[in-house]
Amino acid sequence: MSRSLSIACLSHVASPQAPTGAERSLGLLASSLAARGHRVVVVAPGPWALESELRAGGVEVETIPSSPCWTTYWEPRPWPLAVGKWLRGLASSWTNGALSAYLDRRNPDVVHVNCLPHLAGASAAARYGRPVLWHLREILPPGRRRRWWARRLEENASLVVAVSEAVGRWVADEGLGDRLHVVPNGVVQDDASLDRERSRIALGLAPDAGVVVGLYGQLVPHKGALQFIEAAAAAAARAPRLRFVLAGAGPDLFRRRCEQAITASGWADRFRLLPPQPSAEELMAAADVVCLTTTTPDPFPRAVLEAMGAGRPVVAFDSGGTAEMVVDGETGFVVPMGDTVALAEALCRLEADDRLRESMGGRGARRAREHFSLERHVDRMESLLMELSG
Repeated sequence: MSRSLSIACLSHVASPQAPTGAERSLGLLASSLAARGHRVVVVAPGPWALESELRAGGVEVETIPSSPCWTTYWEPRPWPLAVGKWLRGLASSWTNGALSAYLDRRNPDVVHVNCLPHLAGASAAARYGRPVLWHLREILPPGRRRRWWARRLEENASLVVAVSEAVGRWVADEGLGDRLHVVPNGVVQDDASLDRERSRIALGLAPDAGVVVGLYGQLVPHKGALQFIEAAAAAAARAPRLRFVLAGAGPDLFRRRCEQAITASGWADRFRLLPPQPSAEELMAAADVVCLTTTTPDPFPRAVLEAMGAGRPVVAFDSGGTAEMVVDGETGFVVPMGDTVALAEALCRLEADDRLRESMGGRGARRAREHFSLERHVDRMESLLMELSG
């Protein structure tokens, strides 16, 4: 590092219990930059589960309320709901004087905006002339909404970072390739912490629970929990050692739908539906296989990255940037999106072959180390921030 930067990182959300993958990625980046001698502050919109961890890593944390512009979904929404999302997001970006005033007082060298919905943060930074690196973790379908967001990027972003080629593709298609950089997220690998027996006990599982398959992430419809339950039930009928764990935050109504689906499957004794967990480490350690069943294009799912870092094979729908991480037949299995029959078949293969699980997990850990290490990620992000501040 040739000089120390003052960096303001703006988080679009602040989960008080179980941070999302986007928040965890931001936290890792901020802490790593601080460890390299940069002066880093993270501005969050509310009380945050990551605050104490970040402060312990030398990162300042400020709370300034703001609202994300939640119009970055893939699947269509009923028009009254879509209009409401537009109005709330635009109102926040137009009226968030507190965020603008803070940046004016702080006077950072560069502003890092985490995620496309943080229009309020990007517009506040650009309004006062700060260089803006807008970090994208979303995939938008073609159409007027995507073109509208491309214009916001053009107006407010000095540089655009996409977490995967799948994310970068739509940005380039909208004519912004000259300011686009693809930088995959990084993952920490700590084999010493992977104690399967201890982690299973901590999660309320028996140490000898069999072959545990985990689905970890937000418990919302597009993350495919119902499809996972369907495939798991089909696999359970053929693979007696399989056990299934779902963990994540989500609306109570959808959680009840998952509970009903588990009961209706006839294999309720094989399932555990856990509340959101503060850390992914014990979840990964407790599992033998990790699944991803997102039914919309998933930009670069952190659950897959953490599973690979923990040496766990991954079985996933071919969604968004997933195939950029998982090598089909080598580090896991990638099946067509929504194909629960193929998903069940892959789970049965892994249940029946302990050596296959071990070899796939080992190759996944090696791939994570070679292509997705945290150090590699921070090197590239630091270089872009230095370039931007200059």
